[in-house]
Amino acid sequence: MSDPTDLNAAEVRSRLALPAHMLEWLERIERPAAARTPVLPDDAEAERLLGRLGVESVDRDSTLAARPNPHDHPELWWVLERVYHHLLAKMGCGVPIEGFEGWPPLPVSTGAVGRHLYVWLYLAVLPEARRYQASREIPEDVTWVSLDGLGRGMRAHRAVTGEGGLGLFRLWSPPLQLRGAEYRLGLLGFNRGAVSMGNGACGYVLGVHIPEGGKLEPDACEESFAAAREFFPRHFPEEPVSFFTCSSWLMDPQLAEYLPEGSNIVRFQRRFHLLPLTPQEAASPEGDRAILGHVFGRYRQPDTLSEVLDELPRDTTLQRAYVAHLRSGGHWHSRTGWFPF
Repeated sequence: MSDPTDLNAAEVRSRLALPAHMLEWLERIERPAAARTPVLPDDAEAERLLGRLGVESVDRDSTLAARPNPHDHPELWWVLERVYHHLLAKMGCGVPIEGFEGWPPLPVSTGAVGRHLYVWLYLAVLPEARRYQASREIPEDVTWVSLDGLGRGMRAHRAVTGEGGLGLFRLWSPPLQLRGAEYRLGLLGFNRGAVSMGNGACGYVLGVHIPEGGKLEPDACEESFAAAREFFPRHFPEEPVSFFTCSSWLMDPQLAEYLPEGSNIVRFQRRFHLLPLTPQEAASPEGDRAILGHVFGRYRQPDTLSEVLDELPRDTTLQRAYVAHLRSGGHWHSRTGWFPF
């Protein structure tokens, strides 16, 4: 077997059949000369941590059965080491102006160990993440609830792919949580980020995230926004926040044409000033497919949505609106809104 330290990016790409964009990303990550080797917890500690992070038993079992090691999986360990050092280098950084690519998916051919590589990476970085948050005097309960996105991510991965792990689709939240950029405060999650007016960073924003299953009750939303107004100035005083922003299919104003005036979704939308619909957003099928997944649980999606419209339930106003709007020739869009901090 190869020693991971003897491998180069071209060899890893060849052996793992990595796509070119992933190789380019990995090559940009520098491995420090005196770099620490990632330390994985033993099985007992890994199972305890996975349970603490909200990972269900079926996913805990699949993770323990797919432990990577440098001797048997040198190419995958090479990937794990690079992403590990990238996370340590970015610890404490918010979302950059140019956006955040997340962890790219690994090929299906990497098998169970490849599918679970990012889970083990999460466990390897977890002690550093907790130390960073303790240095910011962030309460431990906030740290743990903000890091339990691992369990949600693994449930979503199983729903979308039918397989355990995290490695078959691109991931945004887990790396943001580990580097201290995303925090859950009550119902809502918030990403620290920078904003630009065309010449570098000129301020800071909080990206609002609505967790899966969140019902957007107005009082619960208000409590989250109030908590954010207290939390971020206290723990990140060097980042004065100017406004909240939210990008989601839930922000599509067309929903207000179908939903009752007092619905939670409509009331949530009305907190925000909506940005214009860009040509890219108008042409994207993201909104149609996002609702199909989040509202109907159809994460394994067909090539064309017309194939499934007759099969979809129409038990709620939102479900009926989705089908009626597409049948009328319309489309749903992911939209972005903002309001002052």
